[in-house]
Amino acid sequence: MAMLLAGVVAVVAPVVSASQGEPWMFTLTGACDVEGGIDGMSFVKQGNTLSGAPYYKAMHAEKYIYYDPDCMTSTDGTPRWIIDDSKPDVTREHDLDGDDVCNYIARIDSNDTRYPPTSGEWTMNCAGQIKQKFLILLTTSSRVAQGTVTTTIAPVSSAPKALTLSGACAYKRAMNG
Repeated sequence: MAMLLAGVVAVVAPVVSASQGEPWMFTLTGACDVEGGIDGMSFVKQGNTLSGAPYYKAMHAEKYIYYDPDCMTSTDGTPRWIIDDSKPDVTREHDLDGDDVCNYIARIDSNDTRYPPTSGEWTMNCAGQIKQKFLILLTTSSRVAQGTVTTTIAPVSSAPKALTLSGACAYKRAMNG
């Protein structure tokens, strides 16, 4: 893991301009298994859009996470974070993919432009079926202190401390409870 992370840092360092402690990478979990298998993809910060919100690109695919104040250019739309296969146009105020419709892989409504929610119910297109999926974005951030760079991969701070499993099959019933 340390070697992989070192390689990631070396590759993304030239494009990342995240503030200290600001997430520069997210790893997405919980997505349905469509749209090029985005579940498990890592998204690296590429820059900021006109609104000042950061946008992220998948490391090995043309998939993006970005904030769009209004995805239909109607100026009365709902602001949201979007997962899309279109790169956002960082010079546009709204409808950042320029398609004049709200067509994307997934979205979550939000007024927070700092970064996407690290956990929550996203509306997701799963092979043509719209589903509510609980997505988690594990964050990676760095801090610089007296010449030392510390990189942290952290789980969501609001994640439950314990889980209770129920409904396991008879073969695995010992896991219930």
